[in-house]
Amino acid sequence: MYKNILMPLAYQPGHRPDAEIRAARAIAAPGARVTLLHVIGPVPEFRTEQAAGKPALAEIIAHDLDRVAESFVQAEVKVLEGDPAEQILGLAASSGADCIVLAPHRTDTGEYGSTAAQVVRRARCTVHLVR
Repeated sequence: MYKNILMPLAYQPGHRPDAEIRAARAIAAPGARVTLLHVIGPVPEFRTEQAAGKPALAEIIAHDLDRVAESFVQAEVKVLEGDPAEQILGLAASSGADCIVLAPHRTDTGEYGSTAAQVVRRARCTVHLVR
């Protein structure tokens, strides 16, 4: 059972984090801390100019993830910007996560996407991949 779980979640149309949530609950120790994370990848400058005056994307995502976090006893939400694998690995290390629960997203013919591959190779803690 794990005491400090990091759960990176995709925020894309059609993706529901049900499998990740079930997995995290199944392996969590009583009273475990769960951190729900979404990483916003680099956004082209012309897109950020188009979004001026609209609610910040990070705030919208954090609000939605707050609702997911309510289903855990002890949870927090983080929305970071940058390279997804680097942010996941950095937060796992700085927060002392003992497990990362991650649903890989295939973007090519590989078994799982590049972010999941990097996290599996470089994480200093257990990585639980959910299909």
